[in-house]
Amino acid sequence: MLQDTSSRKISSPIVGAAGVDTVLVAGTSDKWIYIHEIQGDLDVVGTVSLLSGTDILGTWALDAGQGLTTEDIPGEDNRPRFECKPGEDFIIRVSAGSVFTGAMAHSFRY
Repeated sequence: MLQDTSSRKISSPIVGAAGVDTVLVAGTSDKWIYIHEIQGDLDVVGTVSLLSGTDILGTWALDAGQGLTTEDIPGEDNRPRFECKPGEDFIIRVSAGSVFTGAMAHSFRY
């Protein structure tokens, strides 16, 4: 019988600082990072990018106070929206002059 090799979902706050890359989940050499949900908004007009290491997973242009919500892929039974390979950090990049605040849920796959 196969064992479940995924961790439980972990919820944590997000604060993406203006003009810098912020590591939200540090990568390790033996685990995939699965990103299940992200919710938040910018304080002023700007862009938010999510990265797996140096690879851009998605970029969104948002107005001040406009929300960003991503969730697991619908109908895919808990399949994560984004995945980071072993050794790659999950990073948020926020345009200069803005701050992204919110929350996220992630898990690890061994």
